[in-house]
Amino acid sequence: MMFSQAVDGLVRALRPKLTEAAKDELRTLGIDLRKPLEPAYPLTVWMQVIRYGAGLIAPDRPEAEQMEELGRRFIDGYEETMMGKALLATMRLLGPRRGLERMSRNFRTGNNYTETRLEAKSESAYELWLSAVRVPTFYRGMLLAGVGRTNAKNLDVQLLNHDEAGATFSVTWDP
Repeated sequence: MMFSQAVDGLVRALRPKLTEAAKDELRTLGIDLRKPLEPAYPLTVWMQVIRYGAGLIAPDRPEAEQMEELGRRFIDGYEETMMGKALLATMRLLGPRRGLERMSRNFRTGNNYTETRLEAKSESAYELWLSAVRVPTFYRGMLLAGVGRTNAKNLDVQLLNHDEAGATFSVTWDP
């Protein structure tokens, strides 16, 4: 399940593109913005909404670029929520390494299923595995924006592997 604060962050990310027609489509997909958000939404609804939202954000770009851009904007929108504001303020204070160490907790503020594993490769190079990743470019965008909030210099996030279980990303920055 995706919790309402994650859906709220996504809606805030989409706000500039939310015409009445877009709101009607979101209602068809399972999120009715004409009433208060539900406490949680099924992952299937979330996936349909992010695919639709990515097309709204960057309609002339390839799907992978749309998803990465939406992932970045999602972090911007999430930071406008109470939960996101607290989480990202904490990330800033912790820095990139300790922020990555809390990634399971970070993702659990928005859903009830993400598990993570972190492996240090060096002082400023890590491999981060995330469970249940359906769209790796969306997560890459979230990681770039979220870990980027820690003031990591020359941050780079690359997808190393993606399968049914999840995805592994290389996360590096200048020490």
